[in-house]
Amino acid sequence: MYKLLIADDELREREGLELMVSRMMPCQFEILHAENGRKAIQIAEERRPDIIFMDIQMPGIQGLDAVKEINRMLPGARIILVTAHEYFAYAKEAVTLGIKEYILKPAKRDEIIHILRKLIHELDEERGKRREELEVKEKLNRLLPLAENEMALMLLMDSIHEFDCEQLAELLDIRWEQGYAMVLSFPFKEQQDWNVFQTRRKELYEGVKPYIKSQLGCLISPLIGSRMAIFIPAASWEAGKSPRAQSLNWGERLHAWIEASFGLSAAIGIGSLKKGFEGLRQSYQEAAAAASTASSAEPICHADDLLLNGGGRSRITPEEERKLLDSLYRQNREEAGMRFSQVLERLFAEAGDNVPQCRDEIIALLISITRQQVHWSPADLLAHFDSAANIAMLRQAAIEQMERILEEVGKEREKRKFHAVERARMYLAECYKSDISLEQTAEYVNLSPFYFSKLFKLQTGETFIDYITRLRINEAKRLLELEELSFKEICYEVGYNDPSYFSRIFKKTTGFTPSEYRQQSALL
Repeated sequence: MYKLLIADDELREREGLELMVSRMMPCQFEILHAENGRKAIQIAEERRPDIIFMDIQMPGIQGLDAVKEINRMLPGARIILVTAHEYFAYAKEAVTLGIKEYILKPAKRDEIIHILRKLIHELDEERGKRREELEVKEKLNRLLPLAENEMALMLLMDSIHEFDCEQLAELLDIRWEQGYAMVLSFPFKEQQDWNVFQTRRKELYEGVKPYIKSQLGCLISPLIGSRMAIFIPAASWEAGKSPRAQSLNWGERLHAWIEASFGLSAAIGIGSLKKGFEGLRQSYQEAAAAASTASSAEPICHADDLLLNGGGRSRITPEEERKLLDSLYRQNREEAGMRFSQVLERLFAEAGDNVPQCRDEIIALLISITRQQVHWSPADLLAHFDSAANIAMLRQAAIEQMERILEEVGKEREKRKFHAVERARMYLAECYKSDISLEQTAEYVNLSPFYFSKLFKLQTGETFIDYITRLRINEAKRLLELEELSFKEICYEVGYNDPSYFSRIFKKTTGFTPSEYRQQSALL
Protein backbone atom coordinates (compact mmCIF):
# COMPACT_ATOMS: atom_id res chain seq x y z
CA MET A 1 0.00 0.00 0.00
CA TYR A 2 1.25 3.48 -0.90
CA LYS A 3 0.79 6.75 1.02
CA LEU A 4 -0.96 9.57 -0.81
CA LEU A 5 -0.91 13.12 0.61
CA ILE A 6 -3.54 15.60 -0.60
CA ALA A 7 -2.46 19.19 0.18
CA ASP A 8 -5.21 21.71 -0.55
CA ASP A 9 -6.75 24.52 1.50
CA GLU A 10 -10.27 23.59 0.34
CA LEU A 11 -11.79 20.72 2.32
CA ARG A 12 -14.27 19.83 -0.45
CA GLU A 13 -11.41 19.48 -2.96
CA ARG A 14 -9.52 17.16 -0.61
CA GLU A 15 -12.55 15.02 0.21
CA GLY A 16 -13.67 14.85 -3.43
CA LEU A 17 -10.22 13.72 -4.56
CA GLU A 18 -10.06 11.14 -1.76
CA LEU A 19 -13.50 9.76 -2.67
CA MET A 20 -12.59 9.51 -6.34
CA VAL A 21 -9.28 7.69 -5.66
CA SER A 22 -10.82 5.34 -3.08
CA ARG A 23 -13.58 4.27 -5.47
CA MET A 24 -11.43 3.87 -8.58
CA MET A 25 -8.35 2.41 -6.87
CA PRO A 26 -9.57 0.71 -3.68
CA CYS A 27 -7.10 -0.54 -1.05
CA GLN A 28 -4.10 0.94 -2.86
CA PHE A 29 -3.54 4.10 -0.82
CA GLU A 30 -3.41 5.34 2.73
CA ILE A 31 -4.69 8.88 2.20
CA LEU A 32 -3.39 11.84 4.26
CA HIS A 33 -4.69 15.43 4.33
CA ALA A 34 -2.93 18.79 4.67
CA GLU A 35 -4.82 22.10 4.63
CA ASN A 36 -1.76 24.30 4.01
CA GLY A 37 1.91 24.22 3.01
CA ARG A 38 3.22 24.11 6.59
CA LYS A 39 1.06 21.08 7.41
CA ALA A 40 2.12 19.39 4.18
CA ILE A 41 5.79 19.75 5.13
CA GLN A 42 5.10 18.43 8.63
CA ILE A 43 3.18 15.37 7.38
CA ALA A 44 5.80 14.69 4.69
CA GLU A 45 8.49 14.63 7.37
CA GLU A 46 6.52 12.43 9.77
CA ARG A 47 4.64 10.05 7.44
CA ARG A 48 6.90 10.07 4.31
CA PRO A 49 4.20 9.86 1.59
CA ASP A 50 5.00 8.29 -1.80
CA ILE A 51 2.74 10.56 -3.89
CA ILE A 52 1.63 14.14 -3.14
CA PHE A 53 -1.13 16.25 -4.72
CA MET A 54 0.08 19.80 -4.03
CA ASP A 55 -2.17 22.83 -4.61
CA ILE A 56 -0.05 25.81 -5.68
CA GLN A 57 -2.14 28.56 -4.09
CA MET A 58 -2.59 28.01 -0.33
CA PRO A 59 -2.47 30.35 2.66
CA GLY A 60 0.82 30.64 4.51
CA ILE A 61 3.58 28.66 2.86
CA GLN A 62 2.85 28.47 -0.87
CA GLY A 63 2.76 25.18 -2.75
CA LEU A 64 6.08 25.63 -4.59
CA ASP A 65 7.87 26.63 -1.39
CA ALA A 66 6.50 23.49 0.26
CA VAL A 67 7.66 21.46 -2.74
CA LYS A 68 11.22 22.78 -2.31
CA GLU A 69 11.28 21.74 1.33
CA ILE A 70 9.69 18.34 0.69
CA ASN A 71 12.09 17.63 -2.18
CA ARG A 72 14.96 18.13 0.24
CA MET A 73 13.49 15.62 2.71
CA LEU A 74 11.95 13.12 0.25
CA PRO A 75 13.80 13.25 -3.09
CA GLY A 76 12.01 10.08 -4.20
CA ALA A 77 8.45 11.32 -3.64
CA ARG A 78 6.23 11.91 -6.70
CA ILE A 79 4.63 15.36 -6.58
CA ILE A 80 1.65 16.39 -8.71
CA LEU A 81 0.88 20.10 -8.84
CA VAL A 82 -2.78 21.11 -8.77
CA THR A 83 -3.61 24.59 -10.12
CA ALA A 84 -6.40 26.74 -11.45
CA HIS A 85 -6.22 28.19 -14.98
CA GLU A 86 -4.92 31.57 -13.85
CA TYR A 87 -1.89 29.91 -12.26
CA PHE A 88 -1.04 27.64 -15.18
CA ALA A 89 1.99 29.64 -16.39
CA TYR A 90 3.23 29.76 -12.79
CA ALA A 91 2.87 26.01 -12.48
CA LYS A 92 5.04 25.42 -15.51
CA GLU A 93 7.93 27.03 -13.64
CA ALA A 94 7.78 24.07 -11.25
CA VAL A 95 9.48 21.99 -13.92
CA THR A 96 12.76 23.45 -12.62
CA LEU A 97 12.02 21.67 -9.31
CA GLY A 98 11.76 18.31 -11.05
CA ILE A 99 7.96 18.28 -11.09
CA LYS A 100 6.77 16.29 -14.12
CA GLU A 101 3.05 16.06 -13.44
CA TYR A 102 0.38 18.74 -12.95
CA ILE A 103 -3.39 18.88 -13.34
CA LEU A 104 -5.86 21.71 -13.73
CA LYS A 105 -8.86 22.34 -11.52
CA PRO A 106 -11.46 21.02 -11.77
CA ALA A 107 -9.58 17.77 -12.15
CA LYS A 108 -10.98 15.09 -14.43
CA ARG A 109 -11.35 11.64 -12.97
CA ASP A 110 -9.73 9.78 -15.88
CA GLU A 111 -6.75 12.13 -15.87
CA ILE A 112 -6.15 11.68 -12.15
CA ILE A 113 -6.44 7.89 -12.29
CA HIS A 114 -4.13 7.75 -15.32
CA ILE A 115 -1.45 9.79 -13.52
CA LEU A 116 -1.75 7.76 -10.33
CA ARG A 117 -1.44 4.44 -12.18
CA LYS A 118 1.55 5.75 -14.07
CA LEU A 119 3.26 6.87 -10.83
CA ILE A 120 2.47 3.57 -9.09
CA HIS A 121 4.08 1.74 -11.99
CA GLU A 122 7.20 3.91 -11.61
CA LEU A 123 7.29 3.34 -7.86
CA ASP A 124 6.85 -0.41 -8.29
CA GLU A 125 9.73 -0.48 -10.74
CA GLU A 126 11.90 1.54 -8.36
CA ARG A 127 11.05 -0.75 -5.46
CA GLY A 128 11.81 -3.80 -7.57
CA LYS A 129 15.11 -2.31 -8.70
CA ARG A 130 15.99 -1.34 -5.14
CA ARG A 131 15.08 -4.83 -3.93
CA GLU A 132 17.31 -6.38 -6.60
CA GLU A 133 20.15 -4.01 -5.67
CA LEU A 134 19.83 -4.97 -2.02
CA GLU A 135 19.79 -8.67 -2.90
CA VAL A 136 22.91 -8.24 -5.03
CA LYS A 137 24.58 -6.25 -2.26
CA GLU A 138 23.64 -8.91 0.29
CA LYS A 139 25.06 -11.67 -1.92
CA LEU A 140 28.20 -9.62 -2.53
CA ASN A 141 28.64 -9.07 1.21
CA ARG A 142 28.45 -12.83 1.68
CA LEU A 143 31.01 -13.39 -1.07
CA LEU A 144 33.53 -10.80 0.12
CA PRO A 145 34.81 -12.85 3.09
CA LEU A 146 35.20 -15.84 0.75
CA ALA A 147 37.07 -13.70 -1.77
CA GLU A 148 39.31 -12.39 1.01
CA ASN A 149 40.06 -15.92 2.22
CA GLU A 150 40.73 -17.07 -1.35
CA MET A 151 43.18 -14.27 -2.05
CA ALA A 152 44.92 -14.67 1.31
CA LEU A 153 45.33 -18.42 0.79
CA MET A 154 46.71 -17.84 -2.72
CA LEU A 155 49.40 -15.63 -1.18
CA LEU A 156 50.06 -18.07 1.66
CA MET A 157 50.20 -21.22 -0.47
CA ASP A 158 52.36 -19.92 -3.31
CA SER A 159 49.62 -20.39 -5.89
CA ILE A 160 49.56 -16.84 -7.23
CA HIS A 161 47.82 -16.20 -10.53
CA GLU A 162 48.20 -12.52 -11.43
CA PHE A 163 44.84 -12.26 -13.21
CA ASP A 164 42.95 -13.91 -10.32
CA CYS A 165 44.67 -11.72 -7.74
CA GLU A 166 43.86 -8.56 -9.67
CA GLN A 167 40.20 -9.52 -9.96
CA LEU A 168 39.94 -10.41 -6.27
CA ALA A 169 41.72 -7.19 -5.26
CA GLU A 170 39.29 -5.19 -7.41
CA LEU A 171 36.33 -7.01 -5.86
CA LEU A 172 37.69 -6.24 -2.36
CA ASP A 173 38.41 -2.62 -3.40
CA ILE A 174 42.02 -2.77 -2.21
CA ARG A 175 44.95 -1.44 -4.24
CA TRP A 176 48.09 -3.57 -4.14
CA GLU A 177 50.79 -1.69 -6.03
CA GLN A 178 53.00 -2.31 -3.01
CA GLY A 179 52.64 -3.37 0.59
CA TYR A 180 53.93 -5.71 3.28
CA ALA A 181 52.81 -8.72 5.28
CA MET A 182 52.51 -9.29 9.01
CA VAL A 183 52.24 -12.75 10.60
CA LEU A 184 50.51 -13.13 13.92
CA SER A 185 51.52 -16.35 15.72
CA PHE A 186 50.61 -17.86 19.07
CA PRO A 187 53.47 -20.05 20.30
CA PHE A 188 52.66 -22.68 22.93
CA LYS A 189 55.17 -24.50 25.08
CA GLU A 190 52.65 -26.70 26.82
CA GLN A 191 49.82 -28.84 25.47
CA GLN A 192 47.55 -27.28 28.07
CA ASP A 193 48.12 -23.83 26.55
CA TRP A 194 47.31 -25.21 23.10
CA ASN A 195 44.07 -26.72 24.38
CA VAL A 196 43.04 -23.38 25.90
CA PHE A 197 43.83 -21.66 22.61
CA GLN A 198 41.73 -24.18 20.67
CA THR A 199 38.64 -23.31 22.72
CA ARG A 200 39.13 -19.62 21.97
CA ARG A 201 40.09 -19.77 18.28
CA LYS A 202 36.80 -18.40 16.95
CA GLU A 203 36.58 -15.73 19.64
CA LEU A 204 40.14 -14.62 18.91
CA TYR A 205 39.72 -14.49 15.12
CA GLU A 206 36.39 -12.68 15.30
CA GLY A 207 37.95 -10.15 17.67
CA VAL A 208 41.25 -9.50 15.89
CA LYS A 209 39.81 -9.18 12.37
CA PRO A 210 37.35 -6.30 12.97
CA TYR A 211 39.86 -4.54 15.26
CA ILE A 212 42.44 -4.40 12.47
CA LYS A 213 39.99 -3.72 9.65
CA SER A 214 38.45 -0.80 11.51
CA GLN A 215 41.81 0.97 11.26
CA LEU A 216 43.51 -0.48 8.18
CA GLY A 217 42.35 -1.30 4.66
CA CYS A 218 43.98 -4.71 4.65
CA LEU A 219 43.57 -8.39 3.79
CA ILE A 220 43.40 -10.97 6.59
CA SER A 221 43.86 -14.71 6.21
CA PRO A 222 41.97 -17.41 8.11
CA LEU A 223 43.52 -18.61 11.36
CA ILE A 224 45.51 -21.66 10.23
CA GLY A 225 46.99 -23.67 13.07
CA SER A 226 48.17 -20.97 15.43
CA ARG A 227 48.91 -18.37 12.75
CA MET A 228 47.15 -15.73 10.74
CA ALA A 229 48.56 -13.38 8.12
CA ILE A 230 47.75 -9.72 7.54
CA PHE A 231 48.54 -8.11 4.17
CA ILE A 232 48.73 -4.32 4.36
CA PRO A 233 48.79 -2.13 1.22
CA ALA A 234 50.76 1.09 0.92
CA ALA A 235 47.51 3.07 0.83
CA SER A 236 47.13 2.44 4.59
CA TRP A 237 50.33 4.28 5.52
CA GLU A 238 50.44 7.62 7.28
CA ALA A 239 52.17 10.43 5.42
CA GLY A 240 55.58 11.44 6.71
CA LYS A 241 56.40 8.13 8.41
CA SER A 242 58.59 5.33 7.08
CA PRO A 243 56.90 1.98 6.29
CA ARG A 244 59.22 0.21 8.72
CA ALA A 245 58.39 2.58 11.59
CA GLN A 246 54.67 2.35 10.92
CA SER A 247 54.67 -1.44 10.65
CA LEU A 248 56.57 -1.79 13.95
CA ASN A 249 54.18 0.66 15.59
CA TRP A 250 51.25 -1.38 14.32
CA GLY A 251 52.84 -4.56 15.59
CA GLU A 252 53.25 -3.07 19.06
CA ARG A 253 49.67 -1.81 19.16
CA LEU A 254 48.29 -5.15 17.98
CA HIS A 255 50.40 -7.10 20.47
CA ALA A 256 49.26 -4.90 23.37
CA TRP A 257 45.60 -5.10 22.32
CA ILE A 258 45.62 -8.93 22.07
CA GLU A 259 47.30 -9.26 25.46
CA ALA A 260 44.81 -6.87 27.08
CA SER A 261 41.73 -8.31 25.34
CA PHE A 262 42.46 -12.06 25.47
CA GLY A 263 45.31 -12.54 27.94
CA LEU A 264 47.39 -14.19 25.20
CA SER A 265 50.97 -13.42 24.21
CA ALA A 266 51.45 -13.20 20.45
CA ALA A 267 54.62 -13.36 18.37
CA ILE A 268 54.47 -10.91 15.47
CA GLY A 269 56.67 -11.09 12.38
CA ILE A 270 56.76 -8.25 9.86
CA GLY A 271 57.91 -8.52 6.24
CA SER A 272 59.61 -5.79 4.24
CA LEU A 273 57.97 -3.49 1.71
CA LYS A 274 57.44 -5.25 -1.65
CA LYS A 275 55.84 -4.50 -5.02
CA GLY A 276 53.12 -6.53 -6.70
CA PHE A 277 51.45 -9.77 -5.65
CA GLU A 278 54.59 -11.87 -5.94
CA GLY A 279 56.38 -9.32 -3.78
CA LEU A 280 53.59 -9.57 -1.23
CA ARG A 281 54.05 -13.34 -1.19
CA GLN A 282 57.77 -12.85 -0.51
CA SER A 283 56.97 -10.37 2.25
CA TYR A 284 54.74 -13.01 3.86
CA GLN A 285 57.60 -15.54 3.79
CA GLU A 286 59.83 -12.99 5.49
CA ALA A 287 57.15 -12.24 8.08
CA ALA A 288 56.63 -15.95 8.79
CA ALA A 289 60.37 -16.43 9.31
CA ALA A 290 60.50 -13.36 11.55
CA ALA A 291 57.53 -14.59 13.63
CA SER A 292 59.30 -17.91 14.26
CA THR A 293 62.33 -16.13 15.76
CA ALA A 294 60.33 -13.77 18.01
CA SER A 295 60.63 -14.45 21.74
CA SER A 296 58.78 -13.49 24.90
CA ALA A 297 61.44 -10.85 25.51
CA GLU A 298 61.17 -9.49 21.97
CA PRO A 299 57.73 -10.54 20.64
CA ILE A 300 57.89 -8.30 17.56
CA CYS A 301 60.48 -8.96 14.86
CA HIS A 302 60.97 -7.16 11.54
CA ALA A 303 62.45 -8.99 8.55
CA ASP A 304 65.09 -6.26 8.11
CA ASP A 305 66.42 -7.02 11.59
CA LEU A 306 66.36 -10.72 10.82
CA LEU A 307 68.53 -10.24 7.74
CA LEU A 308 70.98 -8.00 9.59
CA ASN A 309 71.36 -10.54 12.38
CA GLY A 310 71.67 -13.48 9.99
CA GLY A 311 68.73 -15.19 11.66
CA GLY A 312 65.84 -17.09 10.17
CA ARG A 313 64.99 -20.69 9.63
CA SER A 314 64.62 -23.04 6.73
CA ARG A 315 61.14 -23.51 5.34
CA ILE A 316 59.58 -25.94 2.92
CA THR A 317 60.90 -24.69 -0.38
CA PRO A 318 58.81 -24.23 -3.54
CA GLU A 319 61.03 -26.85 -5.20
CA GLU A 320 60.22 -29.43 -2.50
CA GLU A 321 56.54 -28.68 -2.82
CA ARG A 322 56.68 -28.89 -6.64
CA LYS A 323 58.39 -32.30 -6.58
CA LEU A 324 55.89 -33.63 -4.06
CA LEU A 325 52.97 -32.38 -6.16
CA ASP A 326 54.51 -33.92 -9.27
CA SER A 327 54.78 -37.35 -7.65
CA LEU A 328 51.17 -37.08 -6.42
CA TYR A 329 49.95 -36.15 -9.88
CA ARG A 330 51.73 -39.16 -11.35
CA GLN A 331 50.16 -41.34 -8.62
CA ASN A 332 53.60 -42.57 -7.57
CA ARG A 333 52.71 -43.41 -3.99
CA GLU A 334 56.18 -44.64 -3.10
CA GLU A 335 57.91 -41.52 -4.38
CA ALA A 336 55.30 -39.18 -2.82
CA GLY A 337 55.67 -40.93 0.55
CA MET A 338 59.45 -40.73 0.35
CA ARG A 339 59.47 -37.03 -0.54
CA PHE A 340 56.98 -36.20 2.19
CA SER A 341 59.03 -38.13 4.77
CA GLN A 342 62.17 -36.24 3.73
CA VAL A 343 60.40 -32.91 4.22
CA LEU A 344 59.12 -34.00 7.64
CA GLU A 345 62.50 -35.18 8.89
CA ARG A 346 64.23 -32.00 7.76
CA LEU A 347 61.61 -29.88 9.51
CA PHE A 348 61.87 -31.87 12.73
CA ALA A 349 65.67 -31.78 12.67
CA GLU A 350 65.79 -28.00 12.19
CA ALA A 351 62.92 -27.07 14.53
CA GLY A 352 63.89 -29.41 17.35
CA ASP A 353 60.92 -29.94 19.67
CA ASN A 354 59.06 -26.82 18.53
CA VAL A 355 55.75 -28.57 17.86
CA PRO A 356 53.67 -25.45 16.99
CA GLN A 357 56.25 -24.31 14.45
CA CYS A 358 56.37 -27.73 12.75
CA ARG A 359 52.58 -28.04 12.90
CA ASP A 360 52.12 -24.74 11.06
CA GLU A 361 54.63 -25.70 8.37
CA ILE A 362 53.03 -29.12 7.78
CA ILE A 363 49.50 -27.74 7.73
CA ALA A 364 50.50 -25.04 5.25
CA LEU A 365 52.07 -27.64 2.96
CA LEU A 366 49.07 -29.98 3.14
CA ILE A 367 46.59 -27.17 2.51
CA SER A 368 48.59 -26.10 -0.54
CA ILE A 369 48.58 -29.68 -1.87
CA THR A 370 44.88 -30.27 -1.26
CA ARG A 371 43.90 -26.96 -2.85
CA GLN A 372 45.63 -28.05 -6.04
CA GLN A 373 44.68 -31.73 -5.98
CA VAL A 374 41.60 -32.66 -3.94
CA HIS A 375 40.06 -29.32 -2.81
CA TRP A 376 39.53 -30.01 0.88
CA SER A 377 38.75 -27.12 3.17
CA PRO A 378 41.51 -26.02 5.59
CA ALA A 379 39.21 -26.83 8.52
CA ASP A 380 39.06 -30.47 7.41
CA LEU A 381 42.82 -30.74 7.82
CA LEU A 382 43.20 -28.65 10.95
CA ALA A 383 40.95 -30.91 13.00
CA HIS A 384 43.37 -33.82 12.58
CA PHE A 385 46.26 -31.94 14.20
CA ASP A 386 44.53 -30.60 17.30
CA SER A 387 45.66 -33.45 19.54
CA ALA A 388 49.28 -33.59 18.27
CA ALA A 389 51.07 -32.80 21.54
CA ASN A 390 54.60 -33.89 20.52
CA ILE A 391 56.74 -34.59 17.46
CA ALA A 392 55.83 -38.29 17.35
CA MET A 393 52.10 -37.55 17.35
CA LEU A 394 52.60 -34.78 14.81
CA ARG A 395 54.54 -37.14 12.51
CA GLN A 396 51.79 -39.76 12.76
CA ALA A 397 49.03 -37.23 12.03
CA ALA A 398 50.96 -35.89 9.03
CA ILE A 399 51.54 -39.38 7.55
CA GLU A 400 47.86 -40.29 8.00
CA GLN A 401 46.80 -37.14 6.18
CA MET A 402 49.20 -37.84 3.32
CA GLU A 403 47.70 -41.32 2.97
CA ARG A 404 44.24 -39.78 2.78
CA ILE A 405 45.44 -37.34 0.14
CA LEU A 406 46.93 -40.15 -1.95
CA GLU A 407 43.63 -42.05 -1.85
CA GLU A 408 41.63 -38.94 -2.78
CA VAL A 409 43.98 -38.06 -5.63
CA GLY A 410 43.46 -41.56 -7.01
CA LYS A 411 39.70 -41.18 -6.82
CA GLU A 412 39.84 -37.76 -8.47
CA ARG A 413 41.89 -39.11 -11.36
CA GLU A 414 39.40 -41.93 -11.91
CA LYS A 415 36.58 -39.39 -11.96
CA ARG A 416 38.45 -37.27 -14.48
CA LYS A 417 39.00 -40.31 -16.70
CA PHE A 418 35.31 -41.16 -16.63
CA HIS A 419 34.30 -37.56 -17.33
CA ALA A 420 36.76 -37.34 -20.23
CA VAL A 421 35.16 -40.33 -21.99
CA GLU A 422 31.65 -39.04 -21.26
CA ARG A 423 32.57 -35.66 -22.76
CA ALA A 424 34.02 -37.44 -25.79
CA ARG A 425 30.80 -39.43 -26.27
CA MET A 426 28.70 -36.27 -26.07
CA TYR A 427 31.03 -34.60 -28.56
CA LEU A 428 30.81 -37.54 -30.97
CA ALA A 429 27.01 -37.62 -30.71
CA GLU A 430 27.03 -34.12 -32.19
CA CYS A 431 29.91 -34.49 -34.66
CA TYR A 432 29.87 -38.10 -35.90
CA LYS A 433 28.30 -37.08 -39.23
CA SER A 434 31.32 -34.91 -40.03
CA ASP A 435 34.88 -35.96 -40.83
CA ILE A 436 35.92 -36.44 -37.20
CA SER A 437 39.16 -38.11 -36.11
CA LEU A 438 40.50 -39.70 -32.95
CA GLU A 439 43.16 -36.95 -32.72
CA GLN A 440 40.52 -34.20 -32.86
CA THR A 441 38.43 -35.87 -30.16
CA ALA A 442 41.47 -36.45 -27.92
CA GLU A 443 42.38 -32.78 -28.24
CA TYR A 444 38.82 -31.80 -27.34
CA VAL A 445 39.06 -33.67 -24.00
CA ASN A 446 42.69 -32.57 -23.38
CA LEU A 447 44.26 -36.04 -23.58
CA SER A 448 46.99 -37.48 -25.76
CA PRO A 449 45.66 -39.57 -28.70
CA PHE A 450 47.44 -42.70 -27.45
CA TYR A 451 46.11 -42.39 -23.88
CA PHE A 452 42.63 -41.43 -25.08
CA SER A 453 42.47 -44.42 -27.44
CA LYS A 454 43.27 -46.86 -24.60
CA LEU A 455 40.93 -45.13 -22.14
CA PHE A 456 38.07 -45.02 -24.66
CA LYS A 457 38.35 -48.74 -25.46
CA LEU A 458 38.58 -49.60 -21.76
CA GLN A 459 35.41 -47.69 -20.80
CA THR A 460 33.22 -48.23 -23.89
CA GLY A 461 34.36 -51.71 -24.94
CA GLU A 462 34.80 -50.47 -28.52
CA THR A 463 37.59 -48.92 -30.51
CA PHE A 464 37.12 -45.32 -31.59
CA ILE A 465 36.51 -46.35 -35.25
CA ASP A 466 34.00 -49.06 -34.27
CA TYR A 467 32.13 -46.58 -32.06
CA ILE A 468 31.87 -43.98 -34.86
CA THR A 469 30.84 -46.67 -37.34
CA ARG A 470 28.06 -47.89 -35.04
CA LEU A 471 26.67 -44.36 -34.62
CA ARG A 472 26.68 -43.79 -38.39
CA ILE A 473 25.14 -47.15 -39.32
CA ASN A 474 22.40 -46.80 -36.69
CA GLU A 475 21.50 -43.41 -38.15
CA ALA A 476 21.62 -44.85 -41.70
CA LYS A 477 19.21 -47.63 -40.68
CA ARG A 478 16.80 -45.05 -39.27
CA LEU A 479 16.91 -43.00 -42.48
CA LEU A 480 16.48 -46.09 -44.66
CA GLU A 481 13.35 -47.04 -42.74
CA LEU A 482 11.85 -43.59 -43.36
CA GLU A 483 12.18 -44.05 -47.14
CA GLU A 484 12.56 -40.31 -47.71
CA LEU A 485 16.19 -40.10 -48.95
CA SER A 486 18.11 -41.99 -51.62
CA PHE A 487 21.00 -44.33 -50.72
CA LYS A 488 23.51 -41.72 -51.93
CA GLU A 489 21.88 -38.94 -49.88
CA ILE A 490 21.91 -41.15 -46.78
CA CYS A 491 25.57 -41.95 -47.39
CA TYR A 492 26.52 -38.26 -47.28
CA GLU A 493 24.07 -37.51 -44.46
CA VAL A 494 25.70 -39.96 -42.01
CA GLY A 495 29.27 -38.87 -42.70
CA TYR A 496 30.57 -41.01 -45.61
CA ASN A 497 31.93 -39.51 -48.82
CA ASP A 498 31.95 -42.70 -50.96
CA PRO A 499 28.62 -44.54 -51.57
CA SER A 500 30.45 -47.76 -52.48
CA TYR A 501 32.46 -47.71 -49.26
CA PHE A 502 29.29 -46.87 -47.30
CA SER A 503 27.54 -49.88 -48.85
CA ARG A 504 30.40 -52.21 -47.92
CA ILE A 505 30.56 -50.95 -44.33
CA PHE A 506 26.78 -51.20 -43.99
CA LYS A 507 26.72 -54.83 -45.17
CA LYS A 508 29.68 -55.76 -43.00
CA THR A 509 27.93 -54.33 -39.96
CA THR A 510 24.31 -55.42 -40.56
CA GLY A 511 24.63 -58.38 -42.95
CA PHE A 512 22.51 -56.56 -45.55
CA THR A 513 23.15 -54.06 -48.32
CA PRO A 514 21.31 -50.72 -47.88
CA SER A 515 18.71 -51.71 -50.52
CA GLU A 516 18.14 -55.14 -48.91
CA TYR A 517 17.71 -53.49 -45.51
CA ARG A 518 15.13 -51.02 -46.89
CA GLN A 519 13.18 -53.82 -48.59
CA GLN A 520 13.19 -55.92 -45.45
CA SER A 521 12.08 -53.00 -43.22
CA ALA A 522 9.23 -52.25 -45.65
CA LEU A 523 7.85 -55.79 -45.17
CA LEU A 524 7.79 -55.50 -41.37
